[in-house]
Amino acid sequence: MLILYSYRLVEEKEFLEFFEEVQNLLPSSVLRKVKSFKYASDQQRSLIADLMVRLFYVESLDLTLQDIEYEYGQHDKPVLKGVENEYFNISHSGRHIVVAFSDENVGLDVEAIKKDRRKIAQRFFTASEIEDMDTIGEDEEQIRYFYQLWTLKESYMKAIGDGMTMSLSSFAFHQKDSKFQLRFSKYYKDWQFYSRLWEGDAYLSICSKYAKPSVHKHLDLFDIKQLLS
Repeated sequence: MLILYSYRLVEEKEFLEFFEEVQNLLPSSVLRKVKSFKYASDQQRSLIADLMVRLFYVESLDLTLQDIEYEYGQHDKPVLKGVENEYFNISHSGRHIVVAFSDENVGLDVEAIKKDRRKIAQRFFTASEIEDMDTIGEDEEQIRYFYQLWTLKESYMKAIGDGMTMSLSSFAFHQKDSKFQLRFSKYYKDWQFYSRLWEGDAYLSICSKYAKPSVHKHLDLFDIKQLLS
């Protein structure tokens, strides 16, 4: 299975009103973490991402919010404590928070398109990836291709669990028939990649054993409040 939950940040006033309403329902560890952030936007990202994970498992595993505990593997990748074959990965950027759930290892990255970062590719991508980007079209197309390739690389590193300890040039992607595949990597290559423009202003990529999500559920504050009550 591959299931996707998404959320779009709301204005500060709306979030703070929601936070005030639900504080008493939150596990103490979650409340402490959220309050450790200075800015409401960071509080919103922290709280909503955590609740998206907890509420998914409350529904799918018949647990309570307090039942859900995490343990951390190599490179601090979280998994559910005492539960096998349940994996999740969180990413947020700009106004987007996205969580992927699977019964296999999964990596996810979302990146808001902000500015021209192609110089990063010149430093860290492979020669073949840079050539693909340089020949894809006009500047705007190249910038978008950079963000898509960046999210693919991030999703792959997160799926295999090595995070940023890997060199970005130690593996390479190429696009074939509108799909992305690994051109080379020292790691096991039997991964599938789902990658798309996300809500018009970001790119999202998922690395997993599945071609695409079987379910995509978009949550808003009302949905989360209903699930908490």
